[in-house]
Amino acid sequence: MQVKPGGFAYTFIDQNRLTELHEQGHTEAEVSIRDIDLKIHGHQVNVNFIGSNRNATSTSFGKQPENYNYFLGTDSSRWSSNAGAYEGVVYENFYTGIDLKVYSQGNHVKYDFNVAAGVDPFQIHFAYSGADRIYLNSGDLNISASKFSFVEKKPIAYQIMDGQKVFIECEYVLSNDQVHFSFPKSYDSCYPLVIDPLLIFSTYSGSTADNWGSTATPGERGTLYSSGVTNHHLNGDFPATPGAFQVTYGGAYDIAILKYDSTGSQLLYASYLGGSDNESPHSLVMNAQNELLVLGTTSSVNFPTTAGAIDNSFNGGVPEANVIPYFNGSDIFLAKISANGGQLVASTYLGGAANDGLNSQVSPLVANYGDELRGDLITDELDNIYISTVTSSPDFPVGNSFGLTYRGGITDALILNISADLSNIIWGSFLGGNAADASHTIKTDATGNLLVAGGTASVDFPTTAGVHQPAHAGFVDGWMTKISSDGSAILISTFTGTPAFNQVYFIDLDLNENVYVYGQTTGSFLVTPGVYSNANSGQFLQKFDKDLESLLFSTVFGAGRGIPDISPTAFLVNDCNNIYMSGWGGLINSSRGFWNSGTQGMPVTADAIQKTTAGSDFYFIVLTDDASELLYATFLGGTQSPTHVDGGTSRFDKGGIVYHAVCAGCGGGFDDFPTTSNAWSQQNLSLNCNNAAFKFDLSSLKARIQTNSVKFDMPGLTKICMPDPIVFQNKSTGGQFYEWDFGDGGQFFRQDTAYVVHAYQAPGTYRVKLLAVDIGTCVGKDSTFTTVTVSKPMGFAGPDQVMCFDAGARLIAVGGVSYLWENGDKTFTSTQASPMVNPTEDDGYVVTITDANGCKVKDTVNVEVIPGIDLKFEYAKFYDCFSRPTLSVENLTDPTENVFF
Repeated sequence: MQVKPGGFAYTFIDQNRLTELHEQGHTEAEVSIRDIDLKIHGHQVNVNFIGSNRNATSTSFGKQPENYNYFLGTDSSRWSSNAGAYEGVVYENFYTGIDLKVYSQGNHVKYDFNVAAGVDPFQIHFAYSGADRIYLNSGDLNISASKFSFVEKKPIAYQIMDGQKVFIECEYVLSNDQVHFSFPKSYDSCYPLVIDPLLIFSTYSGSTADNWGSTATPGERGTLYSSGVTNHHLNGDFPATPGAFQVTYGGAYDIAILKYDSTGSQLLYASYLGGSDNESPHSLVMNAQNELLVLGTTSSVNFPTTAGAIDNSFNGGVPEANVIPYFNGSDIFLAKISANGGQLVASTYLGGAANDGLNSQVSPLVANYGDELRGDLITDELDNIYISTVTSSPDFPVGNSFGLTYRGGITDALILNISADLSNIIWGSFLGGNAADASHTIKTDATGNLLVAGGTASVDFPTTAGVHQPAHAGFVDGWMTKISSDGSAILISTFTGTPAFNQVYFIDLDLNENVYVYGQTTGSFLVTPGVYSNANSGQFLQKFDKDLESLLFSTVFGAGRGIPDISPTAFLVNDCNNIYMSGWGGLINSSRGFWNSGTQGMPVTADAIQKTTAGSDFYFIVLTDDASELLYATFLGGTQSPTHVDGGTSRFDKGGIVYHAVCAGCGGGFDDFPTTSNAWSQQNLSLNCNNAAFKFDLSSLKARIQTNSVKFDMPGLTKICMPDPIVFQNKSTGGQFYEWDFGDGGQFFRQDTAYVVHAYQAPGTYRVKLLAVDIGTCVGKDSTFTTVTVSKPMGFAGPDQVMCFDAGARLIAVGGVSYLWENGDKTFTSTQASPMVNPTEDDGYVVTITDANGCKVKDTVNVEVIPGIDLKFEYAKFYDCFSRPTLSVENLTDPTENVFF
């Protein structure tokens, strides 16, 4: 892309042809250059901003560390060296009162129009030349040119009001190949306006790498970390950002790490993590230093480790394919990354001679696609790290714990306590019996003891006396175990389950340290009285006391198929003890021999963000603290590709916001996973999958009011004039019902966010209150206020006038700061308060009076004209020479007039 006076130029080349010519130059056979067709097809499309200031002053910003040299041809006057690189440039007064900002954002080019307050944005017009076709599709502007094309995404517009970004509805208007912006609901011209289209290229000139989604976690101040794997099998590239700790592809399947800002509109950094073979992330968490911790598995003998780490050598194992192939077997890895992504602070292998961190595909505990790659980690207040995972290595370096001996079976659960600098295993323990065991989840209680949970096929899995279920029920059972903080002892341990399949995937505690678990079942799972439940369903939720002795409630939810619908991905009990669960289901599971189910038939609530499902979507559900009531349930997914994750866990924060990674758009580079208007990227640019990350607030409750006119053209209106009504728009997020108090004794209750129209009957200043109520949130209710000033118009005119013909009359109006008089046929206008008029016949004069409060009133003064009499007569004198002359008068006046002599 080239920025030039008054416009842009987009130049596309045939990247496939360029690659082909490059490869020809590296073949073993000698080929004469004269025998090679060196032609490379290209195309240029120009954008001309009509009427813009072609001499606008430009200012660059965001100096980058790189410099560039340009030596073009043999003309040295066209050469330049050590040219600086910048993030972008601003053209001031590109249009009158409008600045143009052009800048890069990741792999995208963006440009904003910054419209000053009171300036007309309709100055902005632009036209394309060199394109074959320009058309609008779902609000996006599509520009096609021979084999190349690009898309201008639907524009975003916003204003900063009282420190808040307020989004304004904005659309492209296309007419005769010229484009301008429109605002269907208008905007407040008293504030500056930013028009922010996101420019995304989608052409035949290149492709990006296959990139899967596995795990996500909250970062500082609402940022989001997302991770999965990436490969270059489709000749793509993962967009590692300059300055990231690993910007080069290691090979095979590398881990891909991305960090987004709190709104998802900016990519803060992206990096590879991996060696020459395959690896995958299982879990992410941020420590108190805002550093990212990554837990996963690797088959690379050269996985990047750091000096002083626990283990710098790969320990080996046996080849196994678990979602991705591990040709050399697997070790666990643990890595710590700086907050800005610029440094691999610490990294280590963890393993023994067999496979570590992998649930074998033949294990009865692998019941969903991705179960092979489950694991979890947390940190304490000293940033020491606790890991919940599995191992098949009897020689794994455990120590200083209750479980120093591998218990047998295909895997044992493995619990580790690692020092904050990754230099030491403080303690490590096997946990299991003589069959398959796995630990999927971990939490700490108030005293630092650990709560871990998972699944087991071992009838001799260790339990303690007096617990809820001391004996194994059959096949696979879930289990929960409390371990002392120093790893020296099992304090409490219990099974939970039926004679069929049961497994715990997540555990959490409430403020009273009661224990909640979320898992899957195919059995007749216990449902206690008084709980919300969907009979015969395959997802279970249970609550126990802190000693795991008393079952406080138990329930199942789902579609009632008798088998699980979704694979659990995240779980939360928040500080109000409301319960949040998520998972995915559908085609990826059924096509790989797992549960033949999906998200069809699962219950949703009336306020669901997505009420329908294609069957392969995410599912979110929120229950009250006692599981008695369904507060919220929704789907989230597309219509073409099967949404899923490739192993790993995601997280909720305590506010009920889920931070999630998704493997989206697979099977053909689909763009069907829903994105937001200000997203970093709204398209899957790979030929297969894309790591989609989302941040979804399931419990947000914020009351917000926006005032407006009845024409919806004055957002933020605070002053009105009687008898005009005012519109109160409910811009709240969350809420089950709303209570309005208009400050004049008027109140209104409604269960939706539809706007309310209110007319005040007396002048005054009124404090308007909106109360939003939602028992599904910690606060339960939230309120906000706004103030409205109501004025009675002060102006009036009169009285009516009676005037003699051609005598004139003075019109009188008072109470205003401005006036506008007009008569019926608008042959007379005046801005005086009391102008003189001289109509020839009766007329009415309408005055519009604007008072000091801005109130306008119209009044009418009628002027009656008394017509003049047109007296006509003829007279003559007659003389007879003897007496005085006589006078003869003939009356010629209209006979209808009354006359006398």
